Amino acid sequence: MRPLIIGGGWSGLAAAVRLAEAGHNPIVFDAAKQLGGRARTVKWQDRELDNGQHLMIGAYQNMLDLLKRIDIEENSVFQRRPLDLKIIDPDFPPLHLSAHPSLPWQIALLPKLCSSLGWQDLLRFLRIAVQIKSASYSENITVQQWCQQTNQSSRLVTQLWMPLCLAIMNTPIEQASASVFASTLRDSLLAKRHSADLLIPNKPLGDLIPQPARHFIEEHGGEVRLQNRIEKIVIESGKVLGVVTSHHEFIATNNLIVAVSPHMLYKLLGEELTLPKVIDYPISTIYLQYSPNFRLGTPIIGLSNSLPQWVLDRSNQSPGLIAVVISGPGEHESLTKMQLTEQVLIELTKLLPELPANYQTAHVIREKRATFCCGVVENKQRPSCKTTIDGLWIAGDYAENRYPATLESAVINGYRAAESILMGNLP
Repeated sequence: MRPLIIGGGWSGLAAAVRLAEAGHNPIVFDAAKQLGGRARTVKWQDRELDNGQHLMIGAYQNMLDLLKRIDIEENSVFQRRPLDLKIIDPDFPPLHLSAHPSLPWQIALLPKLCSSLGWQDLLRFLRIAVQIKSASYSENITVQQWCQQTNQSSRLVTQLWMPLCLAIMNTPIEQASASVFASTLRDSLLAKRHSADLLIPNKPLGDLIPQPARHFIEEHGGEVRLQNRIEKIVIESGKVLGVVTSHHEFIATNNLIVAVSPHMLYKLLGEELTLPKVIDYPISTIYLQYSPNFRLGTPIIGLSNSLPQWVLDRSNQSPGLIAVVISGPGEHESLTKMQLTEQVLIELTKLLPELPANYQTAHVIREKRATFCCGVVENKQRPSCKTTIDGLWIAGDYAENRYPATLESAVINGYRAAESILMGNLP
């Protein structure tokens, strides 16, 4: 019987590509009209936009591997740029994360950091960096507790660790798991030079992987069925028998991968697998269209101690387009879209005077369930890929993983589920 995959996000597609490549003719089901899940393309006026700003880096080796598998050259969809990140704060001088080109990696970060921070804060930064590299930290503490234990200054916490934690984990530092945060930094910022490179997409996310992946899957004997919700997973005597679709069709299978959001996973399998309810956190993106001639001058600018947290130049997709990101929960969730836009503009004007005085139009996208809360307790509750049900596998970014909810972790778990099926089918 053909393996079935519930969910056409990046994890489900990664699993389907791997299975199709091996000749197993998978069928992918998704309830939406388009593929991509929580990293998809949306239409606004005459533009195609990303539903959120999914920052990708050179450490995303599994995502880059997926590109190769579906015959896409990295340089055809990404601009790869060395790490060069400035974080601006209303109360502190700008902090600069940038590498000296002729120095060995990690040491290369120190000159800019020292000029930004001074020696005392640089030593505090190194204290955490050494613990990250040696994994000498407790897995049962939050990022905030870790900062306190390593005597991080209020400036470092406010201007570096808080923004990075929200960007990486979409979880406030008082909740975020220090072990997940450290794993992510160890494999990116503190790994090797190219791991910290920024991968700037030059096309919308839907065109980056979802559509080419669909073409690859179908070319290799698989199927993709959109607007086809799975209403029920049929399980008997501890074994998967098949699924029932929203079209009242029963489809039999002995291998099923569930690659959906944590919210949908709980609805489908919460009782069967005694899964805990998941806390979801939002991400808001405010798109501001300026004159087509305007450029921010850098792909991304960080903002600390302010409502807007990251400002990204999306001119490579639409000239003059700027995306402003607010990660995590907060009082801004109660604002209307117009109020949110006005408040963001007030703060941007203070911190980024180079922005034009007037914008042409604005668009707000709110992903209320953008990611799961990656807290200390919540991280330990993430389900494993292999379930107690024979033939049932869990993918998606929520499955057990050393990373938070990222596109890389989604692809890793998609591959893991597919490889488990392939190993089980070996003679």
